Amino acid sequence: MLTLLTDEQQMLHEVAGKIAGSSGLANPSDLTSRDRAAAWQSLAQAGLLALRTRDEDGSPVGSGVEVAVVAEALGAGLVPVPYLGSAVLATELLALAGAHDDADRLATGAARAGVLLNRDLSGLARFPSDGLAYGWDVDGAEEALALADSAEGLRLVRVSLDAGFLPLAGADLTRGLVRSDGPVDPGRLTTVGRPLGPEDLLRWEALALAAVCADVVGVMRSAVARAVDYAKERVQYGVPIGSFQAVQHMCAEAYVSAEAAASATGYAAWAVDALEPAEALLAAWTAKSQCAAVAREVTETVMQVFGGIGQTYEHIAHVHTRRALMDRQVFGDESTQLLRIADVRLTGE
Repeated sequence: MLTLLTDEQQMLHEVAGKIAGSSGLANPSDLTSRDRAAAWQSLAQAGLLALRTRDEDGSPVGSGVEVAVVAEALGAGLVPVPYLGSAVLATELLALAGAHDDADRLATGAARAGVLLNRDLSGLARFPSDGLAYGWDVDGAEEALALADSAEGLRLVRVSLDAGFLPLAGADLTRGLVRSDGPVDPGRLTTVGRPLGPEDLLRWEALALAAVCADVVGVMRSAVARAVDYAKERVQYGVPIGSFQAVQHMCAEAYVSAEAAASATGYAAWAVDALEPAEALLAAWTAKSQCAAVAREVTETVMQVFGGIGQTYEHIAHVHTRRALMDRQVFGDESTQLLRIADVRLTGE
């Protein structure tokens, strides 16, 4: 599929890019100085938090492609706001469960929610469970969503993050991560909306994977662009380092890897709303396997192009790498995705 944006989607890309440009990180010191509340309000005012709410006929306001456009822009800017956790993952779960009032509250920016993931971050936490649960991308969130077994089937449940969760210093410096301090007490679970069917969960996972892929594509593309600009300006032995064949090859290979990941992600984002849930999920697994396989290589190559300064905490390069590493792990790395694809291809299920 050749991914071409419509005029409206191109405008969306420009709006998201402007917000990312003003709210993103240029240096690690910006992690403590950026006004995250103002950035969140800008996204809300532009309507970017409402893309997965439903209109009057029950259709999403924004498509998977439009979610990916915004996610890529925010990833490129390393914007430290919980767009994926609240505006995409939590909002979509609430909409699928028919809890539209709750989804609308998230869309206005008046409230935030996240999702609880299982111990290896490969999927939504499911109760009852004796394992730990992790809340990812929960900066400013009062609650997180998970799944619970019931006599009616799988139900969406909310868990308050006010107590029973500990903040973690994860690899990613731009997004919040918490861990339950023990097995979550079933008495803390509050059921939300109607039971979720198998197709609901397939569709949600396809969107979740496509959105995470879009984020890491943005991270990789902006990192490569920064490295190329630096290679044009940095002079060694009287010439720009970009004139050295070794540096050219490093940048070219990183660029090709990032663009291949972008192509797979574009198809997966389109498939979210255009294909049957199982086919959309297969496309998302394929995109995630492609993105996860190159995320570390591309961003670490960028650190090498920057040389010694690129290995220090004071430089922005490692922030790209850290965000890419977390994106790689969330909902499963390339090995996880390839095994899922193999199961479908070999068993036909």
